[in-house]
Amino acid sequence: MIWQIDIMILTLIVICGVFAISVKDLLGAAVVFGAYSFLMCLLWTEMGAVDVAFTEAAVGAGVSTVLFFAAVHRSSRQVKARVSGRLLYKWLGLVASGLMGGVLFYASTDFPDWADPASPASSHLSPHFITQTLTETSVPNIVTSVLADYRGFDTMFETAVVLTAGLAVLIILRLGGCRTAGPVREKSAAIQTAYKDSIIRFVTRMVVPFMQLFALYVIAHGHHSPGGGFQGGVILGASFILLAISYDLKMALNRINEKAALLLANTGVLIYAGIGFLCMLLGANFLDYSILHRILPATDEIAARSHAMLGVEIGVALTVMVIVMVIYNNIVSNGTYEKGL
Repeated sequence: MIWQIDIMILTLIVICGVFAISVKDLLGAAVVFGAYSFLMCLLWTEMGAVDVAFTEAAVGAGVSTVLFFAAVHRSSRQVKARVSGRLLYKWLGLVASGLMGGVLFYASTDFPDWADPASPASSHLSPHFITQTLTETSVPNIVTSVLADYRGFDTMFETAVVLTAGLAVLIILRLGGCRTAGPVREKSAAIQTAYKDSIIRFVTRMVVPFMQLFALYVIAHGHHSPGGGFQGGVILGASFILLAISYDLKMALNRINEKAALLLANTGVLIYAGIGFLCMLLGANFLDYSILHRILPATDEIAARSHAMLGVEIGVALTVMVIVMVIYNNIVSNGTYEKGL
């Protein structure tokens, strides 16, 4: 790490954070939040956490910013001023933030020093993951092996949480919009040669296949390089959102309607859990992938763990892709699927 670059990026992050909560224009605040996420991506990259930086770039600087734009589109761009008591709320928020910050700083004194080789993590878990990951799982990317294998049970429930949160957002937005509206299945009209956005539509049609191909590469190659199911799923969802923005919601829904999307989201979680139950049926523990060598051709116990991780990453990608799409479609249309951005 180069501490001068860290200080510079951290300073810009603080400036963006202060500006985001101070600006009255919500669209401007959304743009600042996107810049904040991009700076965090640079900081994670400079610190060597490339997988985290990849996620921050795809989710924070990418999809989250679009969701903020959609929310502003369906609400109000300007913050409504309080009639009275605004200064009191500001001081209460400042005091609460200061107290919480003090508690966190005080608690940080009990942590071991940065990169302390004698810390519990450095003396027990980290050496094993660093030295034995490739031998035990045939996966060179330690992050993928930890998330999908060593900590696979926890990651499965994280995927279930993503699905549950997406369904909760869907219910809330649907209740706030049209209660009886279903997904629109009519085919979109053909592109008009004289339409003012024909260039944007043409570029979108050229870019989307490459986005989806890159997303599939990220999912399949997460074992050997930064990436995985979560990042690839977000990119896949973003490609359909790009279609919805450049054309209309009908174009995106004609590819994957809401019923099929929710079916895919549940299928993703079932794929993850199903691999675990398959391990139990073969006589091993839940998500003990090594036992799968009995049914996977031309594999041993180590290669079976690598192949099984690819399977669970595909399940995660399906769930994340659908949830991103469903949240955007309902936010931008107020739950009616009638009109987007």
